[in-house]
Amino acid sequence: MLTPNSKNVYEDVLGLIGNTPLVRLKRIEGFFNLGVKVYAKLEFLNPGGSVKDRIGLYMLNHALEEGLVVPGAVIIEPTSGNTGIGLALVSKVYGFRNVFTMPRKMSLEKELILRAYGGHVIRTPTEVPPEHPLSYYKVSEALRNYIWSLNRQVDDYELTDIVEMVQKMVDEEDVESLRRYLELEVEPNPYAYIPNQYFNKYNPMAHYETTGPEIWRQLDGAVDIFVAGIGTGGTITGVAKFLKERKPEVVVVGVDPEGSVYHHLKEGLSLDRALKYVSTYKVEGIGEDLLPETVDLDLIDEIVVVDDQHSFAMARLLSRLEGLLVGGSSGSALYGAIKYVKSMGVRDVNLVVIFPDTGRNYLTKFFDDEWMLKNGFEVDDEVVLGDLR
Repeated sequence: MLTPNSKNVYEDVLGLIGNTPLVRLKRIEGFFNLGVKVYAKLEFLNPGGSVKDRIGLYMLNHALEEGLVVPGAVIIEPTSGNTGIGLALVSKVYGFRNVFTMPRKMSLEKELILRAYGGHVIRTPTEVPPEHPLSYYKVSEALRNYIWSLNRQVDDYELTDIVEMVQKMVDEEDVESLRRYLELEVEPNPYAYIPNQYFNKYNPMAHYETTGPEIWRQLDGAVDIFVAGIGTGGTITGVAKFLKERKPEVVVVGVDPEGSVYHHLKEGLSLDRALKYVSTYKVEGIGEDLLPETVDLDLIDEIVVVDDQHSFAMARLLSRLEGLLVGGSSGSALYGAIKYVKSMGVRDVNLVVIFPDTGRNYLTKFFDDEWMLKNGFEVDDEVVLGDLR
């Protein structure tokens, strides 16, 4: 478990992960005339700038303990950016190299941060299904299989050449070559490893053992509603499990973007039927077009659906009202929280909402009026959010 250091002196950057503060959003409460106390868990204050630092540490710690990797190995991960950043900073301490596959819709800032940590980035098409060889999931597997086939460590120069080769396959839509690597019959070895946040049990466990207990301790157990966006589902699942074990009446609210499958699955649709409603959206880090093993929808009492416009408007408003520069998924989570409170007539309770990452990742996106207008969004945030007042 991540424990606070009273002297604030640490041996390395990993000691800075976790123990993030809660801050009450009094100006938001007043602006929207809320009768509840809203506390934000500021996960963007982790050293890598997001909640994903927690799972990066947990997944790689356990991979080392279980002999799945050795120092010098290549850590490969399909990511929307933040998990890659968390894995990258942990890799610096443990001596791993990194390659991240990331859909083209993700912000340039995230790519540049990953490269600043010394990682390689392979950009893939956004609008392909998960099972397609060009998806960021499958491209990561093809790369891992190729390195496995070598059955040895690769040096930095060789890794650069391999990454360039795979990126060229993606750019040229060379599906046959990618499929050939995907179908390689190779024995796993510790020279390349995909933590795979979508199917790694240490993803929700990180939040069960750290984030949940922190929230409980910070409010002395006085948590009535917990709200979080649903991406891999690790955060909401881990925290919900911890909180409900101690206080079964805690209401857990998930926030899902239009175009994602989770709200359809919660309504009882099969995954095959839910996938028919999948569409693209611009908010990053939440929503899925698959059902990860890291999410437990039974622990989520309600799911609120949000759109890009309201998500971005809320994130922009937060920076002006509360001085908190947060990402679009934080805007989604807060908009969903307020939408839930207003629709249910909830009053006189404590609500905790997760703010997953920093707005510095999106300065050239929704914080830029020109980008907003170019993409068909309104920039008068108070008018956009007027339906909640």
